Amino acid sequence: MTRVVPWSVPGDAASDEVPRMLTSVRTPAAAQKILTSPTGERTRVAHWSRIFIRQLLVTDALSATVAIALGWLIRFGFSTRAITDAYIFWSVALTMGWLLCLHAAGAYDVRTISTGAREYQRVLRGSANLIGAVAVVGYLSAMHVARIFVAVVIPVGAVLMVLGRYAGRQTVHARRKHGHWTSAILAVGTSESVRHLAEVTSRNPEAGLVVVGACVEDAVKGSEVAPGVPVVGEVSQAAAMAEQLGADIVAVAGSGLGPRRIRELGWALEGTGRNMVMAPGLTEVAGPRVHVSPVEGLPLMWVDQPQFTGVRLVVKRALDVIGATFILVLAAPLLALIAVAVRLTSRGPALYRSTRMGQDGREIMVYKFRSMYRDADQQRQHLLEMNESEGGMLFKIRTDPRVTPFGRLLRKFSLDELPQLFNVVSGTMSLVGPRPPLPGEVERYESHDHRRLLVKPGMTGLWQVSGRSDLSWDESVRLDLYYVENWSLALDLAIIARTVWAVLRSRGAY
Repeated sequence: MTRVVPWSVPGDAASDEVPRMLTSVRTPAAAQKILTSPTGERTRVAHWSRIFIRQLLVTDALSATVAIALGWLIRFGFSTRAITDAYIFWSVALTMGWLLCLHAAGAYDVRTISTGAREYQRVLRGSANLIGAVAVVGYLSAMHVARIFVAVVIPVGAVLMVLGRYAGRQTVHARRKHGHWTSAILAVGTSESVRHLAEVTSRNPEAGLVVVGACVEDAVKGSEVAPGVPVVGEVSQAAAMAEQLGADIVAVAGSGLGPRRIRELGWALEGTGRNMVMAPGLTEVAGPRVHVSPVEGLPLMWVDQPQFTGVRLVVKRALDVIGATFILVLAAPLLALIAVAVRLTSRGPALYRSTRMGQDGREIMVYKFRSMYRDADQQRQHLLEMNESEGGMLFKIRTDPRVTPFGRLLRKFSLDELPQLFNVVSGTMSLVGPRPPLPGEVERYESHDHRRLLVKPGMTGLWQVSGRSDLSWDESVRLDLYYVENWSLALDLAIIARTVWAVLRSRGAY
C-alpha cells in the first residue's frame, strides 16, 4: 500500500513527459522550473533528501567531535598522556551512539527536516536520550568517565548540532528560492479545496511544496483552479497524470472524495515511489492541538479547543512581569536618553498616548515614544489619499511626512515601542500577542476578526516577525488569528527570539 503521510518529501520521479496543453498555461516560476527541467535535474531534485541527510550526518559527527575535543581540553588540559584508552573508546562510542539516538528520535526523518521547530526538538530529545544511555551503559560496564567530561560534551554538542541544523536549513531555503530541492504536488479534490491548498503552499516557498497540477471533476481540463495550477484531468486519472507530470506527491485536498476513491487512488500509486498525503480543509491550527487516533481503521483527527485559562496563562503572566521588569531595569538609561532626544528634536511631549482595544474589547491606553510631530493626528485626514494600506483598514505611508527624523530612527529599530513595557507590567498588554488595534479598526471588524481580542495584545507577535508594516491587512489578521488559536509558551519564546533578528534587520519598519 502506498504510504499515506501528512506531508512528505519527494519520491522517485519516473517520467518528465509534460502534456502539450501545459505549455500554454501560466505557471509560477518554481512550478515552471519543475515542469520543464530535464530528466537528470528532476532526478537530482527527487533525491535531495538523501543528499541532505548525508550532509547532516557529517555535520552532526563533526559537532560531536568538536564537543569531545573540548571535553578533553577541560578534563586534561593540553596534556595527551592522561588520555586513556577508555576515554578514546568512550569518545568513539559516544559519537556513534549519538547518531543512533538522533536517528531513533526522528532527527533524520525527511518529513521534519527544514520544516520547523520540531527538527530542533528532535535533536535535543536525541541528545537527552544519549545522557540516559551513557548512564546505563557506564553503570553496566563499570567504566568510569569523569562527570565533567559528559556534562560538557553532550550540551555543547547538542548546541552545535542545532546550529548546524539552522545553517543547513538556510542552505535548503536558498536552494528552494531558486526552484531546487522542491516537491512537485499533484492535487486531487474539488476546485475549492485544491485552490485552498495551492494558496497555503504558495505562502511559504521555503517549505519546498509546489502544486504543479490538479485533477478535479468540477472544472474544465486546461483551465486554472488557482494561478499557475492547471486542471490536467479527472480524479480517476490522478495516478496516470502524476506519472506524466513527474509529481513527487499526490495530495488529496479537502473531503470531496469518498473513502473508496481515496483507497483506489492509494492502490494505483503502489510501486510508483510517490507518496499520497491527506490535506484536510482544517488550517491555521498547529500540531499540539491536533491528535490522530485510529478507530476501526478510520483515522480520526481530534482538534482540541484553544485554552485561554489555566496554569499556562499564569506562567505566561509571570514571564511577562519578570521579562518586562528585567528589560526596564537594563534599558533605563536608554529610555532616559531617548526621552531627552525626543524633546530636543521636536516640540511636544516625549511620550505619545494612544487608545487601543485590549483583551475582551476593553479600551486601554498604550504608551510609545513620540515619533511624529505634535499635530500628526490633525494632519491624518489630509493624507488619507496617500494611504498605502491594501483595503484601507490600516493607515500606512512609507515616507510619512508626519514622522520626525529622529522618530524615523526610533521606528526603524522599534525603539519607540519600549514604553509599552509599562503596559506589560501593568497587565494591559503582554510581551507577545496580536497587534493592539485602534477602536476604529475594531468597528470595521468582520465577525471572525474579533477573535483577536480573546487574548492580550502584545509588544511583538507573528505580525512583527513576519514583515511588520509590509504585511497586508488580511495577512496581518491571519497571523494574529493563528497566534490566538495556537498560542503556547514555546511559541512565545520562539517569537521573542525571532523579534530580535527582525528588529536588527529593520524590515517593514516605517
